Amino acid sequence: LSRLCIKCPFKTLVVGRQQRERDDESRNHINSAMPPLQGLSVAGLRAAVARPVATRKAGARQQGGIRAEIKKITAPDGSNSDSGKGSKVTFRDPPVFDRASTKTGIVHIGVGGFHRSHQQSYLNEMLTTRFEAAKDWCYTGVGIMPNDADMRNYLAKNDYTYPIVMRNGIDADSMSTEVEEVYSMRDMLLAFEDPVACIEAMANEDVKIVSLTITEWGYRVPLTMGDFKLIDRALNGELQDGKPLHEDSLTPTTFGVICAAAAARFQRGTRPFTLMSCDNLPHNGVVCKQRITGAAEELVCGGICSAALDEFVVWLQTEVCYPNTMVDRITPATSWEDIATLPARVGFEDAWPVMCEPYKHWVIEDNFVDGARPSWEDVGALLVPDVRPHELMKVRMLNVTHSALCYAGVVAGCTHVHEAVTHKMIRPFLKRLMTDEIAASLRADPSMEELVGGLDAYAELVLTRFENVAVKDTLDRIAMDGSEKFRVQGRAVVIEGLADERSVRGFALYVALWAHFLRGAVTAGDKVRDASAALVSAPWAAGGGGLEAFLDIEEVFGVLAQHAGWRGAVGREFEDIADAETGFEATLLGYIFGVGHSCTGGDLAPGGGRAGRGSGTFVLEEACVPAELRVDHDDAAAAVEA
Repeated sequence: LSRLCIKCPFKTLVVGRQQRERDDESRNHINSAMPPLQGLSVAGLRAAVARPVATRKAGARQQGGIRAEIKKITAPDGSNSDSGKGSKVTFRDPPVFDRASTKTGIVHIGVGGFHRSHQQSYLNEMLTTRFEAAKDWCYTGVGIMPNDADMRNYLAKNDYTYPIVMRNGIDADSMSTEVEEVYSMRDMLLAFEDPVACIEAMANEDVKIVSLTITEWGYRVPLTMGDFKLIDRALNGELQDGKPLHEDSLTPTTFGVICAAAAARFQRGTRPFTLMSCDNLPHNGVVCKQRITGAAEELVCGGICSAALDEFVVWLQTEVCYPNTMVDRITPATSWEDIATLPARVGFEDAWPVMCEPYKHWVIEDNFVDGARPSWEDVGALLVPDVRPHELMKVRMLNVTHSALCYAGVVAGCTHVHEAVTHKMIRPFLKRLMTDEIAASLRADPSMEELVGGLDAYAELVLTRFENVAVKDTLDRIAMDGSEKFRVQGRAVVIEGLADERSVRGFALYVALWAHFLRGAVTAGDKVRDASAALVSAPWAAGGGGLEAFLDIEEVFGVLAQHAGWRGAVGREFEDIADAETGFEATLLGYIFGVGHSCTGGDLAPGGGRAGRGSGTFVLEEACVPAELRVDHDDAAAAVEA
């Protein structure tokens, strides 16, 4: 297939079946193989939970309707609302409605923690406030990966309902919790159990939208011969002919089943669905369009299908809509500790609750087939003609900063995000990275004109959200798929900065910290959880070439792999972090105050000049310190001197 004449940008990537079957935590931001409690078997979990103060009933019937009910029971101490020192727990009131009066309007692929905390929450709120307008837009989930069976089984036992537990607070005394019971999902199918059923679910005329959360990595998985056979059968009207499926068709890929469903609708003469990505991926709608039309072009160029395909390709390009979206809600993997302590903390028990922050944000390009969509704007989503400015601000200010924080935190010995962001050096490092380098890239973009005035406030909001102790998001989770995150989210900021001769020293430090993280993991024998794990781990094995070999990886660094000035900048930061005289904190301090190295585009031009090094000794240049950051910087300096 790699020899086919196809325009799809992902055609050259070869991903083995075993890599496509990575654990569900990496793909869906959940942890289906959650670490067991010390000395406690899964079977013994319920028995080990002390003093449950509530019972959660799945499928309880009330006034003719079916919903999951949280029934509070007074605890032995007489309380039924607050739990834990200083904590406050509130419950959103779920409405009573007849599940039979709803129907599926959206099929979603990738039912993980983030989808359950974000898109489901918006529709759930619509069902609460505008039931008649929302009842035809409920979700059917589709699982592609083997681990999706765990999620399907959990949801089925819960009558396809579950709780979202929103926690917020910077310490135990300020902690607050709000619980939302979600009932916007109707059912869930598994492609590896019945691929035709999944295709038919998406081909149903009642379904107007197919959405997906499969992470950045999921868009690079190539189609298989089994996918092509499914598409071929759909185009020829043979999905229900009773003939045995091709062996590989029993384990289809995400875009294989989507393209087959689109083919079935095309063959039957029905209107197409809208394909909507909800992943943290720049231009995610454009990527979806490239991926799905590329799959059809592979069929044309390879002569695989017996049906004429030209009209189908044109139909995918002109009739299907692919809106871009920007999504945001921090949703860490659910842990066994979360499950075990749920009764004592919030008053009920559940096998797989969603734990997240209260904040959520969704910006959607208003581009849907025949205008058919839920009225998400009624519950806080923003429908706009162009998502790009919002997407660019969020991906660069939040996602890029998240990655930089993660590697700095691991090198500093932290475990959780809130620990790292409150570290005496890491927070001012992030603040300068955001306000100097990332914000500069956004201000230089003409499309950002309406949003640039709020960049400083947005940067502060991001850091405040990271401080949320209750979320307990782990740095290990944020570190997953670092190669894809830098390639998709961070690399462009560096390239733009070099081209415009702006400082990119903070990004050089970010990559140097990432390199130290990888070296430490490989040296310790820890698993590097990355779609390109073998590629980014190899340089750190014995005889692997170290930093130079790491920076040679063009799949990750692109043209930066050939940029001598950039490579030198990363190398200097890498050496300073490892140097006994400077070390981690002094290296960050040098960046915070703008001393030690100069890393503008002019200084980093290939063969260009190199600033003198100030290892271990910093002469503060106040002109380098933005006035609004001096409080943070002075605190950092005082911390080091202490």
